Amino acid sequence: MNPIKEILHNTIDSLNDDEAQLLLEYTKHLKEQKDISQTLAILADDPTFEVPSEEYKGFPTVKPIKWDGIPASELLIKDRR
Repeated sequence: MNPIKEILHNTIDSLNDDEAQLLLEYTKHLKEQKDISQTLAILADDPTFEVPSEEYKGFPTVKPIKWDGIPASELLIKDRR
């Protein structure tokens, strides 16, 4: 085993159950982030897709409009039934 993994293994052995659970959740989070980054990198190489930069924070939050009547989403669901 390489030295870094050995140190990590020893550190994990010294954790209590709650700390180990927290560490497990964090490592899952890191893996998900890595998977997303790899997927975005693959998509960015494909001219079919336009991948936003990391600074892109999404669409701004807007207040819903007050409206009398049935919401369009409810009408759509009702029409499909």
